[in-house]
Amino acid sequence: MMIDDIAPEVRTPGSRTPAVPPGDGRGAHGGFWLVAAVYALVMLGGTLPIPLYVFWAPQMGFGPFTTTLVFAVYALGTVLALMVFASLSDDVGRRPLLIAALVAAAASTSLFLLADDVGTLLAARFLCGLGTGVFTATATAALGELAGEEHARRASIVSTAANMGGLGLGAVVAGLFAQYGTDPTHLVFWAYLASLVPAFLALVVTPETVTARRRPTVSVRRPTVPDQRAARAEFLRAATAVLAAFAVSGLFSSLVPSFLRERLHVHNLAAVGAEVGLLFLIALTAQVAAPARWLSGRWAAPAFLIAGVAVFETGLWTRSLVTFVVGTLLAGTGIGLAFRRGIAVTQRLADPQRRADLLATYFLSAYTGTIVPTLALGLLDQTINQNVATLILAVAVVAATLVGALSRPAR
Repeated sequence: MMIDDIAPEVRTPGSRTPAVPPGDGRGAHGGFWLVAAVYALVMLGGTLPIPLYVFWAPQMGFGPFTTTLVFAVYALGTVLALMVFASLSDDVGRRPLLIAALVAAAASTSLFLLADDVGTLLAARFLCGLGTGVFTATATAALGELAGEEHARRASIVSTAANMGGLGLGAVVAGLFAQYGTDPTHLVFWAYLASLVPAFLALVVTPETVTARRRPTVSVRRPTVPDQRAARAEFLRAATAVLAAFAVSGLFSSLVPSFLRERLHVHNLAAVGAEVGLLFLIALTAQVAAPARWLSGRWAAPAFLIAGVAVFETGLWTRSLVTFVVGTLLAGTGIGLAFRRGIAVTQRLADPQRRADLLATYFLSAYTGTIVPTLALGLLDQTINQNVATLILAVAVVAATLVGALSRPAR
């Protein structure tokens, strides 16, 4: 979900010299905060649909598997954007790509407003994922350049907050609109579409940080792994761990709203949105505020993730909302720590000349974790007992997490 810790590496070797002196002048300072605000808004749009599946499912006649498929299409769009379009802003400039991603977000929102069948819903989610992926990569680079090298840490923290914070707030906002608004599946999207107008104007006045331009070339970044055997094994373990962590976030982004209603009898949609948003906000907090020993240690992330999965699974079986919330807090912490540690391992093992390639492989593993297990869970949930389906996912997550915990420094 996040690529903010790799801000300096989003750019390709052909990146251009910034037009705005890094961190110099009111234009760069104001542009930094404008990009950050629009970044958060775009990420917020990525989770607006989560509390609304409970309305779309009976209206369009689909079950849990289609719910997970709609989410998987969003992740697929994000993967495509990261693998194919992420580096285009080095050629044509940051601002044009940011505006293009915002246009994709507006088109996606319009499709949500028109959606009366599954096909339109899938198209809306794919466009949403595509726009989110392009904006994430481009905004991360732009924030780093607008802040300047002397404020690199600030750029990283703000990017992290905009990314995960936006995702968390999206579910909360949609839940509030659905619970207290007059038209649950439309009002929130009308409001969001209106918010994109000032966002567009903010991007128009943002300083461009790429001066020299060239004809853009589109290419797919092929997955790579380290050449050295020990390093390759360590990287694959880290990739396995983040796959497990993102499998949990995929569960919360697709089926948890229906679990809360059907198993835990939570019918207030504002509470449903808050519960889903809590996972992302706790993951953000863990990445920004966790002690250094938690981020560098091999067992902190696995311990939190395994404990979280065990506790929220217990909450589902016993139908205890309090237990489920505690599990959410623990799992969110584990997700944040696992992601940060995986990024650190990838950065350390990557060839400096091919760093972006290895990072792309890492993110491919992460989004595979959101797509494949979530689809499998949706299929199982539709064909067998819901508790058994989530138990199978829990066992798979625990197993993958334990494998990832075996990662050791390359020699």
